[in-house]
Amino acid sequence: MRKTLIAILMALALVVIPVGSAFAQDEDTVTVSATPAYVSIDNNPDTDSFGVVTEGSTPNLSGGETNFTITNSSSVAIDITIKCSGWDGGANDWLYGAPGTDQARLMASDGSGGYDIAVPVDPAIAALHSDVPVATNPQWGLQLQAPTDMTFGNVQSTTITLNATYSP
Repeated sequence: MRKTLIAILMALALVVIPVGSAFAQDEDTVTVSATPAYVSIDNNPDTDSFGVVTEGSTPNLSGGETNFTITNSSSVAIDITIKCSGWDGGANDWLYGAPGTDQARLMASDGSGGYDIAVPVDPAIAALHSDVPVATNPQWGLQLQAPTDMTFGNVQSTTITLNATYSP
């Protein structure tokens, strides 16, 4: 009788609890993350001067083609563009463009040899460095193409703007 009772209970257990269900996993978890793509640069030094310039001269800033260093603390590769605000001489401004009478422009170097990037006036931009990897700190420099003739002696200045964007 005992054996029969055990056999009946076992049969009932098999009917009530399907085989394998006691060991089945009916849920699982997945962990996902997302890293924000942020762009961050800093340029050093943040000021410089060509000093006294003569007509038709093409002085470089101290340090030459690698006078400036851009610190790239972005989380993604970046492209860097350059532009300037034009000349401000107080009462008498140089015109911005290829050298002429009271007209001068800036040429930039990406450090790879030569000042071959004409720095445009805002809102135009020019590519300075492309596809700069994370934690890479590119260098660059500036050259002045002074006026061929200067009719006034006001100190001229301009603001250079570097812009970094995500490089897909």
